[in-house]
Amino acid sequence: MPRRAHAIALAGALVFGSCFNGQALWGERCAGDEDCGPDLPCQDDGVCAVERRCSGMTIDLASLRPQVAWLLDHSLSMRRCLDDPEERNRCAQVEDPPGPSRWDGVHALVHAVVPEFADRIDFAAVVFPTPTLISEQGICNLNDNSRIPFGTEGAAAAILAAVPEDISAPPIGENPLREAWANLFEPIDGGPVRERAIVLVSDNPPNCGAKPKVSLDFAEKLDVEVYPLVEQSFDSGIRTIVVGISVMDFRAPIAPADSMIDDTNPHEYFSELALAGGSAQAGPEPYLHLRGSTALPAVAAGLRERLAALVAEVDACRIRLEGPPDYPDLVAVDVDGRLHRADPDCVDEQAWRWRDDTHLALELCPAACARLHAGAIARLRLGCP
Repeated sequence: MPRRAHAIALAGALVFGSCFNGQALWGERCAGDEDCGPDLPCQDDGVCAVERRCSGMTIDLASLRPQVAWLLDHSLSMRRCLDDPEERNRCAQVEDPPGPSRWDGVHALVHAVVPEFADRIDFAAVVFPTPTLISEQGICNLNDNSRIPFGTEGAAAAILAAVPEDISAPPIGENPLREAWANLFEPIDGGPVRERAIVLVSDNPPNCGAKPKVSLDFAEKLDVEVYPLVEQSFDSGIRTIVVGISVMDFRAPIAPADSMIDDTNPHEYFSELALAGGSAQAGPEPYLHLRGSTALPAVAAGLRERLAALVAEVDACRIRLEGPPDYPDLVAVDVDGRLHRADPDCVDEQAWRWRDDTHLALELCPAACARLHAGAIARLRLGCP
Protein backbone atom coordinates (compact mmCIF):
# COMPACT_ATOMS: atom_id res chain seq x y z
CA MET A 1 0.00 0.00 0.00
CA PRO A 2 1.45 3.40 -0.94
CA ARG A 3 2.63 5.46 2.07
CA ARG A 4 0.02 8.24 1.51
CA ALA A 5 -2.90 5.76 1.25
CA HIS A 6 -1.65 3.93 4.31
CA ALA A 7 -1.53 7.17 6.29
CA ILE A 8 -5.06 8.07 5.25
CA ALA A 9 -6.34 4.64 6.16
CA LEU A 10 -4.57 4.79 9.51
CA ALA A 11 -6.00 8.23 10.25
CA GLY A 12 -9.48 7.04 9.27
CA ALA A 13 -9.12 4.03 11.54
CA LEU A 14 -8.03 6.27 14.41
CA VAL A 15 -10.97 8.62 13.88
CA PHE A 16 -13.41 5.75 13.57
CA GLY A 17 -11.91 4.09 16.58
CA SER A 18 -12.24 7.27 18.63
CA CYS A 19 -16.02 7.10 18.10
CA PHE A 20 -16.32 3.72 19.74
CA ASN A 21 -13.99 3.72 22.74
CA GLY A 22 -16.18 5.68 25.12
CA GLN A 23 -14.66 9.04 24.21
CA ALA A 24 -16.80 10.18 21.24
CA LEU A 25 -17.56 13.90 21.30
CA TRP A 26 -20.81 15.81 20.66
CA GLY A 27 -21.94 15.13 17.10
CA GLU A 28 -19.70 12.10 16.56
CA ARG A 29 -21.05 8.72 15.57
CA CYS A 30 -21.96 6.06 18.14
CA ALA A 31 -23.63 2.68 18.43
CA GLY A 32 -24.62 3.00 22.09
CA ASP A 33 -24.21 5.18 25.17
CA GLU A 34 -20.98 3.40 26.05
CA ASP A 35 -19.33 4.82 22.92
CA CYS A 36 -19.87 8.45 23.97
CA GLY A 37 -17.85 10.59 26.36
CA PRO A 38 -18.97 11.32 29.92
CA ASP A 39 -22.60 12.47 30.23
CA LEU A 40 -23.18 12.17 26.47
CA PRO A 41 -25.91 9.68 25.52
CA CYS A 42 -26.10 8.13 22.08
CA GLN A 43 -29.20 9.38 20.27
CA ASP A 44 -31.45 7.29 18.02
CA ASP A 45 -29.82 8.72 14.90
CA GLY A 46 -26.43 7.35 16.03
CA VAL A 47 -24.94 10.64 17.20
CA CYS A 48 -23.62 11.60 20.64
CA ALA A 49 -25.57 14.56 22.03
CA VAL A 50 -27.12 15.80 25.25
CA GLU A 51 -30.79 15.44 24.50
CA ARG A 52 -33.60 13.50 26.08
CA ARG A 53 -33.81 10.28 24.16
CA CYS A 54 -37.43 9.82 25.06
CA SER A 55 -39.90 12.44 26.23
CA GLY A 56 -43.62 12.68 26.56
CA MET A 57 -46.63 14.59 27.79
CA THR A 58 -49.91 13.80 29.48
CA ILE A 59 -53.07 15.08 27.81
CA ASP A 60 -56.62 15.39 29.09
CA LEU A 61 -59.49 17.58 27.98
CA ALA A 62 -58.62 20.28 30.53
CA SER A 63 -55.16 20.67 29.01
CA LEU A 64 -56.69 21.16 25.56
CA ARG A 65 -59.40 23.71 26.40
CA PRO A 66 -58.98 27.01 24.55
CA GLN A 67 -58.01 30.13 26.46
CA VAL A 68 -59.98 33.27 25.61
CA ALA A 69 -59.32 36.67 27.20
CA TRP A 70 -62.00 39.36 27.19
CA LEU A 71 -60.79 42.97 27.03
CA LEU A 72 -63.78 45.11 28.00
CA ASP A 73 -63.86 48.87 27.61
CA HIS A 74 -65.64 50.49 30.58
CA SER A 75 -64.48 54.04 29.86
CA LEU A 76 -66.63 57.15 30.09
CA SER A 77 -67.93 57.07 26.52
CA MET A 78 -69.64 53.75 27.26
CA ARG A 79 -72.25 55.77 29.19
CA ARG A 80 -73.67 56.98 25.87
CA CYS A 81 -76.93 55.58 24.59
CA LEU A 82 -76.49 52.47 22.47
CA ASP A 83 -79.30 53.46 20.13
CA ASP A 84 -78.60 57.21 20.12
CA PRO A 85 -74.84 57.90 19.90
CA GLU A 86 -75.36 61.64 20.35
CA GLU A 87 -76.94 61.19 23.78
CA ARG A 88 -74.06 61.01 26.24
CA ASN A 89 -75.33 60.42 29.75
CA ARG A 90 -79.06 59.87 30.08
CA CYS A 91 -78.89 56.14 29.33
CA ALA A 92 -76.55 55.64 32.30
CA GLN A 93 -78.75 57.45 34.81
CA VAL A 94 -80.27 55.51 37.66
CA GLU A 95 -83.87 56.59 37.18
CA ASP A 96 -85.88 56.36 33.99
CA PRO A 97 -83.13 55.90 31.36
CA PRO A 98 -84.44 56.37 27.80
CA GLY A 99 -82.78 53.16 26.61
CA PRO A 100 -79.74 50.91 27.04
CA SER A 101 -76.29 52.43 27.27
CA ARG A 102 -73.30 51.15 25.33
CA TRP A 103 -72.14 49.38 28.50
CA ASP A 104 -75.56 47.76 28.78
CA GLY A 105 -74.85 46.33 25.32
CA VAL A 106 -71.54 44.92 26.57
CA HIS A 107 -73.32 43.50 29.62
CA ALA A 108 -75.91 41.77 27.44
CA LEU A 109 -73.27 40.33 25.09
CA VAL A 110 -71.00 38.96 27.81
CA HIS A 111 -73.89 37.52 29.82
CA ALA A 112 -75.26 35.85 26.68
CA VAL A 113 -72.01 34.21 25.55
CA VAL A 114 -69.83 33.41 28.58
CA PRO A 115 -72.24 30.97 30.33
CA GLU A 116 -72.71 29.05 27.08
CA PHE A 117 -68.99 28.25 26.81
CA ALA A 118 -68.03 28.25 30.49
CA ASP A 119 -67.49 24.48 30.61
CA ARG A 120 -65.53 24.31 27.36
CA ILE A 121 -63.35 27.44 27.34
CA ASP A 122 -61.01 28.83 29.98
CA PHE A 123 -61.85 32.53 30.22
CA ALA A 124 -59.95 35.52 31.56
CA ALA A 125 -60.94 39.18 31.49
CA VAL A 126 -59.71 42.72 31.99
CA VAL A 127 -62.26 45.49 32.54
CA PHE A 128 -60.57 48.83 31.93
CA PRO A 129 -59.90 51.34 33.33
CA THR A 130 -59.97 50.48 37.01
CA PRO A 131 -62.72 52.46 38.77
CA THR A 132 -61.13 55.14 40.90
CA LEU A 133 -61.74 58.55 42.33
CA ILE A 134 -60.90 60.12 39.00
CA SER A 135 -58.36 62.88 38.89
CA GLU A 136 -56.40 64.06 35.87
CA GLN A 137 -53.75 61.45 36.72
CA GLY A 138 -56.26 58.65 37.29
CA ILE A 139 -58.28 58.57 34.08
CA CYS A 140 -56.09 55.78 32.68
CA ASN A 141 -55.73 53.90 35.94
CA LEU A 142 -55.48 50.11 35.58
CA ASN A 143 -54.44 47.75 38.33
CA ASP A 144 -54.81 44.08 39.20
CA ASN A 145 -58.26 44.67 40.67
CA SER A 146 -59.49 44.88 37.07
CA ARG A 147 -57.98 41.53 36.04
CA ILE A 148 -59.51 38.07 36.24
CA PRO A 149 -56.57 35.90 35.14
CA PHE A 150 -56.63 32.43 33.66
CA GLY A 151 -56.84 29.78 36.33
CA THR A 152 -59.15 31.83 38.53
CA GLU A 153 -61.58 29.54 40.33
CA GLY A 154 -65.06 30.22 39.03
CA ALA A 155 -63.67 32.53 36.34
CA ALA A 156 -66.87 32.64 34.30
CA ALA A 157 -68.94 33.71 37.32
CA ALA A 158 -66.29 36.26 38.25
CA ILE A 159 -66.42 37.76 34.76
CA LEU A 160 -70.20 38.04 34.87
CA ALA A 161 -69.93 39.77 38.24
CA ALA A 162 -67.33 42.17 36.80
CA VAL A 163 -69.73 43.19 34.02
CA PRO A 164 -72.76 44.46 35.93
CA GLU A 165 -75.56 46.58 34.56
CA ASP A 166 -74.69 50.18 33.91
CA ILE A 167 -76.51 51.79 36.82
CA SER A 168 -74.63 49.69 39.39
CA ALA A 169 -71.18 50.63 38.07
CA PRO A 170 -71.25 53.65 35.72
CA PRO A 171 -68.41 53.77 33.16
CA ILE A 172 -65.62 56.23 33.93
CA GLY A 173 -62.16 57.27 32.72
CA GLU A 174 -60.34 56.68 29.44
CA ASN A 175 -59.12 53.70 27.39
CA PRO A 176 -55.82 52.06 28.53
CA LEU A 177 -56.12 49.13 26.11
CA ARG A 178 -52.37 48.73 25.67
CA GLU A 179 -51.86 48.16 29.38
CA ALA A 180 -54.88 45.84 29.54
CA TRP A 181 -53.23 43.76 26.80
CA ALA A 182 -50.08 43.13 28.87
CA ASN A 183 -49.39 39.70 30.35
CA LEU A 184 -52.64 38.08 29.27
CA PHE A 185 -51.17 34.64 28.56
CA GLU A 186 -48.46 32.59 30.25
CA PRO A 187 -45.63 31.38 27.98
CA ILE A 188 -46.06 27.88 26.60
CA ASP A 189 -43.93 25.51 28.66
CA GLY A 190 -44.25 22.00 27.32
CA GLY A 191 -47.50 20.16 26.86
CA PRO A 192 -49.94 20.67 23.99
CA VAL A 193 -50.44 24.13 22.49
CA ARG A 194 -53.88 25.48 23.33
CA GLU A 195 -55.98 27.53 20.98
CA ARG A 196 -55.86 31.13 22.22
CA ALA A 197 -57.88 34.22 21.36
CA ILE A 198 -58.67 37.73 22.55
CA VAL A 199 -62.14 39.28 22.41
CA LEU A 200 -61.79 43.06 22.32
CA VAL A 201 -65.00 44.97 23.04
CA SER A 202 -64.80 48.75 22.75
CA ASP A 203 -66.50 51.80 21.26
CA ASN A 204 -63.45 53.97 20.59
CA PRO A 205 -59.75 53.57 19.76
CA PRO A 206 -57.34 53.55 22.73
CA ASN A 207 -56.12 56.91 23.97
CA CYS A 208 -53.89 56.12 26.97
CA GLY A 209 -50.30 56.17 25.73
CA ALA A 210 -47.31 54.54 27.34
CA LYS A 211 -46.24 57.88 28.82
CA PRO A 212 -49.44 59.80 29.42
CA LYS A 213 -49.20 63.55 29.69
CA VAL A 214 -51.46 65.58 31.89
CA SER A 215 -52.95 68.17 29.56
CA LEU A 216 -56.29 69.43 28.34
CA ASP A 217 -56.13 67.41 25.13
CA PHE A 218 -54.61 64.25 26.67
CA ALA A 219 -57.63 62.06 25.95
CA GLU A 220 -57.60 63.01 22.24
CA LYS A 221 -54.34 61.28 21.28
CA LEU A 222 -54.36 57.79 19.70
CA ASP A 223 -52.18 55.18 21.40
CA VAL A 224 -50.31 53.98 18.31
CA GLU A 225 -48.69 51.09 20.21
CA VAL A 226 -51.84 48.96 20.29
CA TYR A 227 -52.08 48.00 16.60
CA PRO A 228 -48.62 46.31 16.63
CA LEU A 229 -49.76 44.26 19.63
CA VAL A 230 -52.59 42.81 17.54
CA GLU A 231 -50.14 41.91 14.76
CA GLN A 232 -47.66 40.36 17.17
CA SER A 233 -50.38 38.35 18.87
CA PHE A 234 -51.58 36.95 15.55
CA ASP A 235 -48.01 36.07 14.56
CA SER A 236 -47.74 34.06 17.80
CA GLY A 237 -50.98 32.19 17.07
CA ILE A 238 -53.40 34.33 19.08
CA ARG A 239 -56.35 35.73 17.13
CA THR A 240 -58.15 38.93 18.09
CA ILE A 241 -61.93 39.07 17.68
CA VAL A 242 -62.97 42.73 17.52
CA VAL A 243 -66.43 43.81 18.68
CA GLY A 244 -67.20 47.48 18.11
CA ILE A 245 -69.96 49.28 20.05
CA SER A 246 -71.78 52.09 18.18
CA VAL A 247 -68.62 52.83 16.21
CA MET A 248 -68.52 56.17 14.38
CA ASP A 249 -67.44 56.34 10.73
CA PHE A 250 -65.98 59.83 10.89
CA ARG A 251 -62.42 61.18 10.94
CA ALA A 252 -62.11 63.67 13.76
CA PRO A 253 -60.25 66.91 13.06
CA ILE A 254 -57.36 68.07 15.20
CA ALA A 255 -59.38 70.26 17.51
CA PRO A 256 -58.74 70.68 21.26
CA ALA A 257 -61.44 69.71 23.75
CA ASP A 258 -63.85 68.15 21.23
CA SER A 259 -63.77 64.74 23.04
CA MET A 260 -62.66 62.91 19.89
CA ILE A 261 -59.31 61.29 19.08
CA ASP A 262 -57.43 63.55 16.69
CA ASP A 263 -57.18 62.57 13.02
CA THR A 264 -58.68 59.13 13.67
CA ASN A 265 -61.67 57.38 12.13
CA PRO A 266 -62.92 54.79 14.68
CA HIS A 267 -64.55 52.60 12.00
CA GLU A 268 -61.34 52.47 9.96
CA TYR A 269 -59.28 51.79 13.09
CA PHE A 270 -61.43 48.86 14.25
CA SER A 271 -61.49 47.50 10.69
CA GLU A 272 -57.68 47.51 10.65
CA LEU A 273 -57.54 45.77 14.03
CA ALA A 274 -59.98 43.08 12.89
CA LEU A 275 -58.00 42.40 9.72
CA ALA A 276 -54.70 42.27 11.62
CA GLY A 277 -56.22 40.02 14.27
CA GLY A 278 -57.12 37.22 11.86
CA SER A 279 -60.84 36.93 12.67
CA ALA A 280 -62.28 39.48 10.28
CA GLN A 281 -65.61 38.94 8.58
CA ALA A 282 -66.27 39.70 4.92
CA GLY A 283 -67.87 42.98 3.93
CA PRO A 284 -67.47 46.67 4.72
CA GLU A 285 -67.31 45.99 8.47
CA PRO A 286 -64.56 43.45 9.21
CA TYR A 287 -65.36 43.65 12.92
CA LEU A 288 -68.54 42.57 14.70
CA HIS A 289 -70.53 45.79 15.09
CA LEU A 290 -73.04 46.22 17.89
CA ARG A 291 -74.38 49.41 16.35
CA GLY A 292 -77.64 49.24 18.31
CA SER A 293 -79.70 46.99 20.53
CA THR A 294 -81.34 45.29 17.53
CA ALA A 295 -77.89 44.08 16.39
CA LEU A 296 -77.28 42.12 19.59
CA PRO A 297 -78.53 38.72 18.31
CA ALA A 298 -76.38 38.90 15.17
CA VAL A 299 -73.26 40.01 17.05
CA ALA A 300 -73.73 37.34 19.71
CA ALA A 301 -74.16 34.74 16.93
CA GLY A 302 -70.96 35.93 15.23
CA LEU A 303 -69.05 35.69 18.47
CA ARG A 304 -70.46 32.24 19.22
CA GLU A 305 -69.39 31.08 15.75
CA ARG A 306 -65.79 32.13 16.35
CA LEU A 307 -65.62 30.62 19.81
CA ALA A 308 -67.27 27.41 18.60
CA ALA A 309 -64.48 27.05 16.02
CA LEU A 310 -61.96 26.99 18.86
CA VAL A 311 -63.99 24.44 20.80
CA ALA A 312 -64.34 22.27 17.69
CA GLU A 313 -60.59 21.61 17.76
CA VAL A 314 -60.98 20.09 21.22
CA ASP A 315 -64.15 18.19 20.29
CA ALA A 316 -62.21 16.52 17.46
CA CYS A 317 -59.22 15.80 19.76
CA ARG A 318 -56.84 17.80 17.62
CA ILE A 319 -53.59 18.39 19.48
CA ARG A 320 -51.08 21.05 18.46
CA LEU A 321 -47.42 20.83 19.42
CA GLU A 322 -45.04 23.69 20.08
CA GLY A 323 -42.65 22.31 17.47
CA PRO A 324 -42.22 19.20 15.31
CA PRO A 325 -40.68 16.23 17.12
CA ASP A 326 -37.14 15.28 16.23
CA TYR A 327 -38.32 11.82 15.21
CA PRO A 328 -41.86 11.97 13.79
CA ASP A 329 -41.76 8.23 13.14
CA LEU A 330 -41.05 7.56 16.81
CA VAL A 331 -44.23 9.00 18.27
CA ALA A 332 -46.86 6.91 20.01
CA VAL A 333 -50.06 7.61 21.92
CA ASP A 334 -51.55 5.58 24.74
CA VAL A 335 -55.23 6.07 25.59
CA ASP A 336 -56.37 2.52 26.15
CA GLY A 337 -53.51 0.88 28.00
CA ARG A 338 -51.26 0.20 25.03
CA LEU A 339 -49.21 2.31 22.66
CA HIS A 340 -50.46 3.11 19.19
CA ARG A 341 -48.32 4.30 16.30
CA ALA A 342 -49.79 6.66 13.71
CA ASP A 343 -52.52 5.27 11.48
CA PRO A 344 -53.20 7.73 8.62
CA ASP A 345 -56.54 6.08 7.76
CA CYS A 346 -57.67 5.42 11.35
CA VAL A 347 -58.27 1.77 10.56
CA ASP A 348 -57.25 1.28 14.17
CA GLU A 349 -59.84 3.56 15.79
CA GLN A 350 -57.84 3.62 19.01
CA ALA A 351 -54.89 5.15 17.15
CA TRP A 352 -54.09 8.68 15.93
CA ARG A 353 -52.74 10.44 12.85
CA TRP A 354 -50.73 13.50 11.88
CA ARG A 355 -52.79 16.43 10.61
CA ASP A 356 -50.26 17.21 7.86
CA ASP A 357 -46.62 16.83 6.90
CA THR A 358 -45.44 19.62 9.21
CA HIS A 359 -45.90 17.29 12.21
CA LEU A 360 -47.12 20.23 14.27
CA ALA A 361 -50.54 18.78 15.01
CA LEU A 362 -52.13 15.38 15.41
CA GLU A 363 -55.64 14.10 16.06
CA LEU A 364 -56.93 11.05 17.84
CA CYS A 365 -58.97 8.55 15.85
CA PRO A 366 -62.68 8.30 16.74
CA ALA A 367 -62.58 5.62 19.45
CA ALA A 368 -59.54 7.15 21.13
CA CYS A 369 -61.15 10.59 21.01
CA ALA A 370 -64.34 9.21 22.56
CA ARG A 371 -62.32 7.74 25.41
CA LEU A 372 -60.65 11.10 26.04
CA HIS A 373 -64.08 12.77 26.22
CA ALA A 374 -65.19 10.05 28.62
CA GLY A 375 -62.44 11.04 31.03
CA ALA A 376 -59.45 9.01 29.88
CA ILE A 377 -55.96 10.50 29.93
CA ALA A 378 -53.77 10.21 26.85
CA ARG A 379 -50.03 9.86 27.07
CA LEU A 380 -47.99 11.08 24.15
CA ARG A 381 -44.52 9.55 23.83
CA LEU A 382 -41.97 11.31 21.64
CA GLY A 383 -38.75 9.80 20.32
CA CYS A 384 -39.18 6.49 22.08
CA PRO A 385 -37.94 3.43 20.16
